[in-house]
Amino acid sequence: MALTISIFPILGISTPVNTGAAYLLRLNQPVVLAINFTTGPLKLAMIYPFLRFGEWIFKAEPLSLSLYELTERFATDWREMLIEFSASFMHATVGWLVCAPLLYFGFFWISKPLILSTKAAYQKSMQASQAES
Repeated sequence: MALTISIFPILGISTPVNTGAAYLLRLNQPVVLAINFTTGPLKLAMIYPFLRFGEWIFKAEPLSLSLYELTERFATDWREMLIEFSASFMHATVGWLVCAPLLYFGFFWISKPLILSTKAAYQKSMQASQAES
């Protein structure tokens, strides 16, 4: 769950959402936040695909991501630029929302065997230490 939320494409949203979800679901808060912070590069890498996927869903004109062009447009008409960016935020969010269930179950499917084997090894070591006592 933490990994899926961590790659939410709008910066500054995933930490409070992960914190709230960990609190409500009684998850290990430090582990959830460690996952959130260590997936920063993955989050940055996924913003562009989520944005393009959302634009494809809405059949919207792709936003030019040239830094020079964005700076020029912001200096010319910052209100129009913010309006256009709000649409891009929506496109990226919808792209993430469509992908999130698949990502969650994919991450779950990949991590479940690892977690179960770690749990079994832990229980085995605990039983061995109790037998020695």
